[in-house]
Amino acid sequence: MSLPEILKKLRTDRKWTQDFAAEMLKVDRSTISKYETGKVTPTYQTLVQMAEVYKVNKTLLTDELESPSSYSAADKSVLKENPDDKDMEMIREIISHYPDLKKALLDIYTFNEKKKALAVRMIKNNIHALKEF
Repeated sequence: MSLPEILKKLRTDRKWTQDFAAEMLKVDRSTISKYETGKVTPTYQTLVQMAEVYKVNKTLLTDELESPSSYSAADKSVLKENPDDKDMEMIREIISHYPDLKKALLDIYTFNEKKKALAVRMIKNNIHALKEF
């Protein structure tokens, strides 16, 4: 059984709606739907949280995912430093949906400190302008 199928079965066996599961996991209902359809793969930490909510052994879920050792060094660092950082999960999700954003951020990484600071200011200003739009 695939991870999306397992996630859906765990929820439906409990007769939970996606809305209820989302509330328990403190995520949007659409996130549950994406996990259950395989459109988005939950992070290792999210699977651990799901195992706690569904009251199952975490290996039932995490074994279906690539092991955490396959995560990048940056992901391992984030999981180790702050495993409950929901912002990083949201950032990973955005980057997975917008590969051009990932490429742009990697370009910024190659800049010297002065250019990095300028790029961050430009991004913040553009986001602020979009909010006002």
